[in-house]
Amino acid sequence: MRFLPTRTQANDASDLGPDRADLAEVIELRTRLPRQVAPQKPVRGPGSELPTDDATSVGVGAPVSGETSAGVEASMSAETSTTAESSAAADDAVRLLARRARSSGELRRELLALGHDPSEVETVILDCESSLYLDDLGLARVLAESLRQRKRASRSQIRSKLRERLLPVGVIEEALGELDDEEEHELLRAAANDRARKMSGLDRQTAERRLLGFLARRGWSGERAVRVAREALDSTAARGTVRFR
Repeated sequence: MRFLPTRTQANDASDLGPDRADLAEVIELRTRLPRQVAPQKPVRGPGSELPTDDATSVGVGAPVSGETSAGVEASMSAETSTTAESSAAADDAVRLLARRARSSGELRRELLALGHDPSEVETVILDCESSLYLDDLGLARVLAESLRQRKRASRSQIRSKLRERLLPVGVIEEALGELDDEEEHELLRAAANDRARKMSGLDRQTAERRLLGFLARRGWSGERAVRVAREALDSTAARGTVRFR
């Protein structure tokens, strides 16, 4: 391939020889290509402590002094320690909950007794609640139903047992509110009648006082308990199963 001189060398094709007049001009394109800019080395100002190697080998955010490196290392160490402590508290929580169902209050008490940090304990409890490993209301309902069916317990007795399990007050009252009022009254009547049949030989006043004391220990008191106790004593006396002096 033959090249023509640039226009600065020949401004008109007529200036060329007869054997070169029909050749196309080659345009200079080198200046139109994008130029690659070589990476600049950082300017080292006064007091700079960059290593002697090329600055491009230093990663973004990499420490450039011994003091900064020590700070990062201390921060990472603290974060690792916190994570390990949280993991230990979580492991103990899982171990405790695997043995039996616990309330949030019981789990809190036992984790603190194991020496875990209070803030970490609260975090673990929130995690367990969000994962449904802890369910205070569900536990309160199960306990209340069990005490009612197996022990024929009154609301007052159930409330006392739920408090022993360190359940929140609001949860306890919600579970008690779901108990049937008619069933509660029938339990009171059945307990009074059963006890009244065992009071033969007592005078009426003594029998009534003892029956009210028995019902109070079972969680029933007040005007309703007095009314039911008298009805039970009257009923047993009318049937002739008990004779009062």
